[in-house]
Amino acid sequence: MGPLIRNRVLWVAGAALMVALAWWGRNDLVKILSLRPVPLGLCFLFTLAMALTSVWKWRICLRSMGEAGAAHYWSLFHYFMVGRVLGLLVPMELGDLSARTMSLKYKHSLSLGRGTYSVYLERAFDVAVSGILLAPSALFILDVVSPATGLAIAGLGFLAGFLCLAVLGRQTIRLLVELFGLILKGICIIPGLRGRVNPKAEKQALAVVDVGRVAPKLYLLSGIKFLCTALRFASVALATGMATGVADILLFTPGAQLALVFSVTPGGLGVVDWSWSGLLLKMGVSKHEIVPYLITLRLAVLVSVLVLAGISRLVLLRSRLGAKP
Repeated sequence: MGPLIRNRVLWVAGAALMVALAWWGRNDLVKILSLRPVPLGLCFLFTLAMALTSVWKWRICLRSMGEAGAAHYWSLFHYFMVGRVLGLLVPMELGDLSARTMSLKYKHSLSLGRGTYSVYLERAFDVAVSGILLAPSALFILDVVSPATGLAIAGLGFLAGFLCLAVLGRQTIRLLVELFGLILKGICIIPGLRGRVNPKAEKQALAVVDVGRVAPKLYLLSGIKFLCTALRFASVALATGMATGVADILLFTPGAQLALVFSVTPGGLGVVDWSWSGLLLKMGVSKHEIVPYLITLRLAVLVSVLVLAGISRLVLLRSRLGAKP
């Protein structure tokens, strides 16, 4: 099956799953007509905060690699938002990685290996934070612990992770470099990339870069990004009137983020939504609240990403004009 046919099949599959979800909650869709505007505005602001935090992290990674010339903040912000938009059309992680890596290659002459590593390093700490918080999330979703206990476990886990990185930051980066070397070998097998990237040379270049001191900083920023993600989910819950507390949403988020791993459809269409519906049902959320919430969340994120992508382009053009003598 060719890439074009595969993409069309995934689009059809994702659309079919979304139609099935809408049909499942067809009697409750009318609630979308009475959304609260202020929480929806907060959803946009939290999406903006997530983007700005991610770009800040990415900029730190590039600077620590000695690529200060590619670390212009508003350029990176635009590349990041292009990746978000592309992630609405193809599997999300693939869209994000390809847009950012290729932007660095063609706009700043970074090799594919170094560009990919900068994105990989930035995202690695997101995975670490989500992984640490997944245990209390699972315990809460399975109704083993109360929200208060779950938050306490999550807070202690996050603090323990920070203390470990404060002591073992350099060793952690070395481990990440080794892991990236293995991943890069796999990437280079892909037709079109074979022969264009030298995995051994790329890994050797990264191994001499000392970024251990930035590991705790990247971890803390990933924590802020995670919090903004959770608050975005909570703001949409408030907009739809879903009777779920903010603490519940905070503990729901790590489990929900895990569903992104299986988002093979464009933008995770349908797959993520059905995964989240199962988690919400397990949490005790009423079926009558789930579908309006999920559809509103998807539409709110879609609009926020498109608006921010447009703004990023305008800001980039303005910053370039202001830099001209």
